[in-house]
Amino acid sequence: MQQPFEALLAAKRGEPVALLHSGGQGPAWLCTEPVAALLLPAGGWASAFAKLEDFLAQHRARRVVGWLGYDLGLDVEAWPLALPDDFPVPVLHLAAFARTTEWAAAPPPTSAPAVAPARGLAAHLSRADYERRTAAVVAAIRAGELFQANLTQPFTAAFDDDPRLLFWRLCHVSPAPFAAYVEDGAGTAVLSASPEEFLWRRGDAVRTRPIKGTRPRGAVAAADAALLAELLASEKDQAELAMIVDLLRNDLGKVAATGSVRVGPFPEHGSFAQVHHLFATVEATLRPGTSTADLLRATFPGGSITGCPKLRCLELLEQLEVARRGVYTGAIGWFGPGDALHLNVAIRTLVCHGGRVRGNAGGGVTARSEPAAEWLETRHKLVGLEQALQATATTPEAL
Repeated sequence: MQQPFEALLAAKRGEPVALLHSGGQGPAWLCTEPVAALLLPAGGWASAFAKLEDFLAQHRARRVVGWLGYDLGLDVEAWPLALPDDFPVPVLHLAAFARTTEWAAAPPPTSAPAVAPARGLAAHLSRADYERRTAAVVAAIRAGELFQANLTQPFTAAFDDDPRLLFWRLCHVSPAPFAAYVEDGAGTAVLSASPEEFLWRRGDAVRTRPIKGTRPRGAVAAADAALLAELLASEKDQAELAMIVDLLRNDLGKVAATGSVRVGPFPEHGSFAQVHHLFATVEATLRPGTSTADLLRATFPGGSITGCPKLRCLELLEQLEVARRGVYTGAIGWFGPGDALHLNVAIRTLVCHGGRVRGNAGGGVTARSEPAAEWLETRHKLVGLEQALQATATTPEAL
């Protein structure tokens, strides 16, 4: 069943468009005929959530789709800036659409059309450099500055084919429950095969499902089962998840009715095309009058991709990473009609702009982390993006 992707290919060019796909776990929606858009440039995070709130109020009866870049956190917490923006794209893009086409059942595509491979896909850090930065996080944890931090690294390539075709291929090789394709109509396309739910809201009910803990898939059934069993038995990974659950309980507690925050079975797990993950479900009832902007200010960016305590992690990551994250580890999804929303965490995500494509990968670092294992985890998480791009990332030699 390819219809959502064929319809995306046929959609009008040069204006906002979005396809939200469940990777076989539910429906798909193609959003076309934009009636208005909100676009904030790279670096334009000041008053971003107030602008978002105004835009949603103006289009309360419509489906609004887009992305919220990681740096929108600077509209909430002003941590010192140090990183260059070597791949500048809008920090926020939202479009209100007049038309939404729904496919009630949307399995992953069984094949994908030909796409030109990316050229020169490369990491920005050597393995030794990434491991040194991981060790610096471990040292900060042991010094009592923080409990864990999510260290990431970027990968960049040349790509000049149709990003809509690339998204079709990405959903074929790496189906995911929160996949999303968003074009802003001004030259940027965001393609996400995210397995992680950031926020879901219906009325006063809200939910987040952080992921922490990863193992690669095995080549045969026995090896695959052994890797999952290893993950489920890992004290390090369960502790990592527990810390982030506590952080998100506190974040939701800022806007939740007293006593309403609750955690589901712990841990839960999911298996995807390239990796196994641990996750947990945190739910709450929002206080009356809580707006979408209130909820985002309390939770953004997500704790699973920052660490805890969140502000100290944001400060440290600004010192240890090598480039601004852009859309990566922000959120992608939809708002409305009304207060309803559903957003992913923008991981397993590619951004196409100006003949280049950027992907990123990272992982949670704790006191028990081994730098070599953390580097390998980033490569496991990159596999689906590499398969979509038909390229294997090279790693620079250590200096």
